[in-house]
Amino acid sequence: MQTHRQTQSKTARRGFTLIELLVVISIIATLMSLILPAIQNAREAGRRTQCLNNIRNVSTALLTYASANKSQLPALGYFPIDSGSNGSFNGRSWVVELLPYLDQQGTYDRWNKGLAFNAGANAPLSRDLYMEVLACPNDESAFATAGGLSYVANSGYGDATVITNNGGVVQHHYLSEAFDWNGDSVVNAYPGTYDATDSEVTKSTGVFWPYFEADARTRNGSVRIGKIYDGSTNTIMLGENIQALGTSTWADPRTRAVGAVFPLIPASVDPGTMVNAAAAYDNSSYLAFPNESKAAVDGTAPSLNSNHPSIVIISLCDGSSRSISEDIDKSVYLQLVTPAATRIRSIPGYAPEKPVSGESF
Repeated sequence: MQTHRQTQSKTARRGFTLIELLVVISIIATLMSLILPAIQNAREAGRRTQCLNNIRNVSTALLTYASANKSQLPALGYFPIDSGSNGSFNGRSWVVELLPYLDQQGTYDRWNKGLAFNAGANAPLSRDLYMEVLACPNDESAFATAGGLSYVANSGYGDATVITNNGGVVQHHYLSEAFDWNGDSVVNAYPGTYDATDSEVTKSTGVFWPYFEADARTRNGSVRIGKIYDGSTNTIMLGENIQALGTSTWADPRTRAVGAVFPLIPASVDPGTMVNAAAAYDNSSYLAFPNESKAAVDGTAPSLNSNHPSIVIISLCDGSSRSISEDIDKSVYLQLVTPAATRIRSIPGYAPEKPVSGESF
């Protein structure tokens, strides 16, 4: 008997049609378009939080330094000698003074204050040392980079053509800025002409000032915590600048490396300027409101600039940190820069700033 094996035909498996494949791809693309922004936003939120923490920690170190030094903050830069216009100055920045308060006592003990920051044994101390607390994770020129610095010190008002120059270090100081606040046609020209009133008013516009140790008149003029006339909660201490330093390090004492200065046109300054300093703003030299000069070359724009979308991270003189909008009202921003510009003065025609209101920023 012959057995007949029945052969069952197998049905071939059908693949995706072109239309089905396109539908799947479009669904995946839609999901990715929804997920990726959320991932990016989460990453940015994390970087922003880290930046806020870093600048707050540096500000806390500054307050601790002040507590140990009769309430006075360190000078913006220390200059035993002005060595001219070659960019190699015999000095050090405020960051060097802060090293013991940033867990870098060993580096501080090795620092030779008789040498320039970029000379001899000092050079590798900053050139080879990366301190994460000094860098914003959004600052590609400073983050994970030895010698990097994202946070600059508030150094008041200045002449833009001076502070963006490589020249002598005495150029930005309340004794050298040629602002005629009292309108008597006499302006400061350090080390020659001296106008005490003009110097006092200029000093009231900044928190940190350089110290030239060779001249007693230029002693550390940085503010004393607890004696900030406009209020420590209303005055900027530090701010981000992704254009800080240039090719230098956090030890460079020059204003344009480690400071932030708001530029005025000296010829436009008169007794009525303080109440509306934005009118004397030197926007022909550089853009100085938050994020206006973020596309500048490193080291050429000593103002506040950030890679955080639409904001800049700052700290206030009470040690707190926060963000401010790049669209902040210009007058409010300048009120935050100046530590004592609301002071009433017996200068004919002088108009002080108005006190800043907390909800305005």
